[in-house]
Amino acid sequence: MAYRDSVQRATTRTQTKITGNVSCKTGSSNGLVKDLSAEGICFQLYFDIGARTGQEVTIRSEELGVLTGIVRWSRGDRIGIKLKLSSNTAAQIASYYKFFR
Repeated sequence: MAYRDSVQRATTRTQTKITGNVSCKTGSSNGLVKDLSAEGICFQLYFDIGARTGQEVTIRSEELGVLTGIVRWSRGDRIGIKLKLSSNTAAQIASYYKFFR
């Protein structure tokens, strides 16, 4: 059984190809939101920005607006971001599903 299949997720993920930008203290990069859930994002970076686990990041995209979160993991050109949960974040994600999916 593959690792990905054995991990239980708190919320369902949706595969996406949303273009956007991630920025943190150490840099900024355009890239793609590879998957999205109510609690987090997997973001594929076009350039290494030196994002480290625990670092705060800001995500900007036309479809999602501006979101903030914390880097949970980094593997190659991808980072996992746990979103700062708020009613605004929930509304922005719900709006994406309503208008763009």
